[in-house]
Amino acid sequence: MAANFTTSTPLDRPPNFHFRFARTPLGLQVQADDSKILTRLPADWAFGAGAHAVTFVGKASDQLYIEHSFTYYPDSRSFDLTPQHDRLPAKTLHEAMGQAFRIEGPGITIRDCFQCHSTGPVTVAGNHQVQITEPGVRCEVCHGPGSVHVQAVRGGDVAQAKRSIQNPKNLSPGELNRSCGTCHRFPDGDRRTTDFNDPWNVRHQPPYFQESQCFQKSGTLSCVTCHNPHEKLRRNDAAYYTAICSSCHGQSAPICKNQERSDCTNCHMPSVAVNSHLQFKNHWIGVYLNSSTLKPRR
Repeated sequence: MAANFTTSTPLDRPPNFHFRFARTPLGLQVQADDSKILTRLPADWAFGAGAHAVTFVGKASDQLYIEHSFTYYPDSRSFDLTPQHDRLPAKTLHEAMGQAFRIEGPGITIRDCFQCHSTGPVTVAGNHQVQITEPGVRCEVCHGPGSVHVQAVRGGDVAQAKRSIQNPKNLSPGELNRSCGTCHRFPDGDRRTTDFNDPWNVRHQPPYFQESQCFQKSGTLSCVTCHNPHEKLRRNDAAYYTAICSSCHGQSAPICKNQERSDCTNCHMPSVAVNSHLQFKNHWIGVYLNSSTLKPRR
């Protein structure tokens, strides 16, 4: 996919801005102009596994990193505006380049972004470059530091091995929902901070999931009931998810009366489009009427 991260023709952004992704001896750069001024900024990092999108981040100054205004979308194999950037001001070339984040300080910083897209501590070097411990989301994100655990296993000390590693399986559904919400964006654990009328927020699954009666009443339903963190996400596998739903609902509703082929999530977890490229499943499990996809009737 890396070969796709260049553009042969300019990417236009109204009213008069032109962008190119170019490979240079210094690495991937974003070059932008307004027909008068040309500016260049590095695209040092690519965020995203590539299933939905790949968004680029680079150092803009000793205090700021920039989330570039154009993202690569695999569905069209092309670049388009980064999600939510259509809501940002873009009257000047400086604004049109993207969204700036402080490296450190109050509020959301670029370190927070790196923390959820990598494994281990995130530090800032003397040259103000963000440094990660390990790229990607790996075992220690959920299980904590594992060196003592590994040493205990190698030494045959089973008791120490169990004590020295975190096992999310031991968490309650609510605790697990909040734990996953550390990166899957659980807004402060407070329902009032989530605007359930904003389609963009559907991508933040934990606050929606906790509104579901399935979650509230079962006492056992959690993120890992449907998603095995040690396997790839089962996309478009209706039979797999329907079997999970039926494990609880099978006695009262063994046959779907509305579909010839049962697909529980198609009706009870509708897909919500957040832009022309991306859509996410609404994890507020419920009964949706007519064309509603944001909030269920119950």
